[in-house]
Amino acid sequence: MRDSLTVTIDHIRHEAPDIVTLYFTRPFEFTAGQYISVYFDDVDVPEGKAYSLSSRPNDEFASITVKDVGGPFSSRLCAMRAGDSLAISRAYGHFNPQTDSALVGIAAGVGLSPVWSIISANDHAKHTLHFGNITDSHIPFHEELAQLETRVEHYITRQADTIYHHGRMEVTRIVAEAEAEAHYLICGSVDFVRDIFRQLESAGISRKKISTEIFFEHS
Repeated sequence: MRDSLTVTIDHIRHEAPDIVTLYFTRPFEFTAGQYISVYFDDVDVPEGKAYSLSSRPNDEFASITVKDVGGPFSSRLCAMRAGDSLAISRAYGHFNPQTDSALVGIAAGVGLSPVWSIISANDHAKHTLHFGNITDSHIPFHEELAQLETRVEHYITRQADTIYHHGRMEVTRIVAEAEAEAHYLICGSVDFVRDIFRQLESAGISRKKISTEIFFEHS
């Protein structure tokens, strides 16, 4: 029998054409970068679906940021309204390295969630965030990112007339510009995380200095 909590959606923010952030009263303490499981009784997935918390531990509301990929969880979550109830687990996970070293966040799409939670909770000029999206309009937390003391670099892959860097990330350049003892946070799809991880290793970064979180986009 699962140990779940029921929360009520307080408000919703539309981040992009297919991305929403659901805000609910924070029912527990958590560490930046942790995740929760979401449950729907009529979906035959007893273990639920994991979503990283996109909020910070001291925020008034807890939140998850969800991309609608057409699955039984994401589509329903993206269709929710304020006042709807949601069954969730407590917070889990150890993505946060809990280090005083400079952080280098590398994320794609809604993979920003746990990286944003960690870096924005400890916003500092020594940190950097490298963030990939397909178009300018798909950038979640756009205004908040612009206000960070942390240096943020955007990479846009499918929009040529962007004001940001058009193309993919250059991991060798990211490493060359980072502090020697920096810790790397990678989050995104399986292919994205695997590719960035391999490139970091090839650039001489120890596995001990890399934290990874994978988003499965099929549901």
